[in-house]
Amino acid sequence: MSGRARGGNRFASSVLDTWATMFVDPERTEHAAAGLHRLEGRRRAVGDVLRVHKAIPQFQYGLGQLAVSGPQAHRARAAAAKSWYAAEAARLDDHLRLLRSELAWLAGQPEVAGAGLAVIKGFNNARFYRDPSPRWSRDIDVYVPDWAACLAVVRLLRERGYVFDEEECPWFKAEFEHGRAEYGQLFLVRVDGARFSRVDIHFGTYSVGAGDYLDFPLTDFYEPVAPDLGYQGVNPTGTLLVMFAHALSDGYVSVKDANDTVSLALTRDDVDFHRLAREIRRHSLEPQALLLADHLTRLYRDPRIGGFARALRRAAGGGRTSPLWRMHDRNWHRRAAVNAVHAYRSALRRRRGSLVAARRAGQCAVFYNRRLSVTLSDRTLPQRLLVRLMARTDLTRWRLRSDACPTMIHTGHPALTGVAPDSAAPDGSARGLPQLRPTPATGVRVGGTFPDRQLVAIGDDVFLCSWDQVVSRRDAALAKHLASLQGATARRKGKPADD
Repeated sequence: MSGRARGGNRFASSVLDTWATMFVDPERTEHAAAGLHRLEGRRRAVGDVLRVHKAIPQFQYGLGQLAVSGPQAHRARAAAAKSWYAAEAARLDDHLRLLRSELAWLAGQPEVAGAGLAVIKGFNNARFYRDPSPRWSRDIDVYVPDWAACLAVVRLLRERGYVFDEEECPWFKAEFEHGRAEYGQLFLVRVDGARFSRVDIHFGTYSVGAGDYLDFPLTDFYEPVAPDLGYQGVNPTGTLLVMFAHALSDGYVSVKDANDTVSLALTRDDVDFHRLAREIRRHSLEPQALLLADHLTRLYRDPRIGGFARALRRAAGGGRTSPLWRMHDRNWHRRAAVNAVHAYRSALRRRRGSLVAARRAGQCAVFYNRRLSVTLSDRTLPQRLLVRLMARTDLTRWRLRSDACPTMIHTGHPALTGVAPDSAAPDGSARGLPQLRPTPATGVRVGGTFPDRQLVAIGDDVFLCSWDQVVSRRDAALAKHLASLQGATARRKGKPADD
């Protein structure tokens, strides 16, 4: 199987592969220029594809190249096409400038010095482009090695006016009994009128998909970015591993992955393919690596890209690409399928046994088929049975494992907007509310009842834990009441609750 698009995805793939990937080969450049007339009657559909895949900046950049140095006969058409989304591209560029300024501010804070802060994903990958302007990012992804460093970054951002992004579902896990300290991802956002900036903080072990992780220190792959910057970057080998991990979370290989890899092939020659091969196999990342290698081979004739693709294919073990994997295909059911298959294979490779592997596959299938959307309702009988299948670890015993509680839902989540805070006690007191107990992680407390009424508090922000993103109205009301008490206590003390 080639991983090429089928059915309704053909048009999107054609747009992305032709006009939103980097122009390197003269033949592809001429083909893109000659085909511009096919887009003129489908501007709206083209714009929808580019927005979904965050590819407007690369599309605009490519059209700029065609308008200046493309085939003479098509330059005017390229210049006209570039005007279609010019205003939107300008807003995206303004957003990117805002994020760059926020990253510079964060890196310049004394509290960050020595914390092991690194940029990953978009801002890191843009370093490999000869011209980074088309590499757009919606947010700043940073990585820190441990919870203490993460908490320092969280406090800095809160002082600057950031709050937890209530529309996102973070995760916070640990396996102390297996020697694995806290790890996860938090999302913080600051809104200023129509502008916003968001920082995603990855900490500890780098998470993969719903409940797996890259089982090595990401710091192994740190490299300096510039002498005067207060953060590190991730080298090409680590970049590819993070890319494949993120592709699993998305359930497909994106056009940004293709462009990032082409940039690596053109600007860097220091990928450690031996280490890459070892980690790809150890983490069951072969399908996405093979798909990307074959896609680059199909699109490009440049010997540098072709040689890179062949080396990547060898690192992934060769063979046929998985029929489940696609380029550019944001399909929720396929996302669930690829994560379920990965969970099953990964569990078997770690000698967890077939029953554990099957349960992990079932967890991923349920988790992703919910489309990661929060539902406010009482669980039906099938949903209660599924929770019993998925919920294996009691948070109150501080056994946050990789297969426990994939998501935490903020009490301010939009799905819970219509729920008013309510106490379990008739007099509105705290009697009957879950008791939040301290954990070994500074500023983090857990409480509630197992399996489907557990809470995590980070400072005075309270999150409901859910394996299936279903929350009952009663549980939401109790959690909101508890959150209001948390905030009131913090205000009386005159300091954040995480102190």
